[in-house]
Amino acid sequence: MSVTDEFLRRHPDWVARYGERARRHGVEDAGYHVEFLAAAVEAGSLPAFEEYVRWTAGVLAARGIGVEFLAENLVQVEHRLSGDLPPGDRDGVAPFLAAGLDACKRAPTQTALAREHPLDATVQVFVSALLAAQRKAAVTIALDALARSGSIADLYVELFQAALYEIGRRWQRNDISVADEHMATAIVQYVLAQVYERLPIPSPTKGRMLIAGVAGELHQLGPNIVADVLEWHGWDVRFLGTNVPTSGILGAIEQHRPDVLGLSLTMLTSLPQFRETVASVRGRLRDSCPKIVVGGRAFGVAGTHWRDCGADAFAADVREALRILG
Repeated sequence: MSVTDEFLRRHPDWVARYGERARRHGVEDAGYHVEFLAAAVEAGSLPAFEEYVRWTAGVLAARGIGVEFLAENLVQVEHRLSGDLPPGDRDGVAPFLAAGLDACKRAPTQTALAREHPLDATVQVFVSALLAAQRKAAVTIALDALARSGSIADLYVELFQAALYEIGRRWQRNDISVADEHMATAIVQYVLAQVYERLPIPSPTKGRMLIAGVAGELHQLGPNIVADVLEWHGWDVRFLGTNVPTSGILGAIEQHRPDVLGLSLTMLTSLPQFRETVASVRGRLRDSCPKIVVGGRAFGVAGTHWRDCGADAFAADVREALRILG
């Protein structure tokens, strides 16, 4: 709250222009900055906080808010933390805020963001179908792509994953609304179900696997894709969904007795829950603990921190998961 109060004292025109929304969104944004800062510090990953700042700068720029306001907000967060934290903790946080301020200087322009990811023609058509709410067309495009490639992994990575990334970028650029983004994600989930019904799932020969997102993890499509592809490659997979409490994961392990436990983490802010889950699984099962393989964007930007959390391997995408698991 004090960070937002300081910002609005410096910019009274924001209150005149936006009214109470200026304070509400200011408090919310400052909370996000501190939350992601704390997660990046815990992970020991400067790149994770730099990526968050670049992403935030792009979101704000697309909504007419200059990057200089984000930089000012980060300075105000730094001043507040300097008064609240003991010296040792201040020294630990300072490099992250410095990296964030440097990322503000290097944040891409909206034009650069728009040109950064040229799309394959099939992905373009698929994204158009998603945003037009054309479920049947989206299914047809996906099945046609599968027939051409013959690889379920290629379909999931080069069509579904690419389309979802593009949808996220369009929301970041303010080209589509939150409702559009949610609708597109829901249609992809529908298409996944339609494709799955048509897959010739073989008898499991490679072992048992349990896949879940830990408590606080809300992004379901990534682990859903991994579950489908691994099942198609001969694994006996149980997909629990996401936001699963540690007790639920432990109970499912006792029932299914998996050889591999796959855990998904998209946001570093759920890192404490991830640590708790891994520690609980290892503490309860000890020598009979399944191999723990993790995936998700959080570990993609946090280097080898997955290893420090007690996991055995990290897969950047479903193809990497196939390589690791065979």
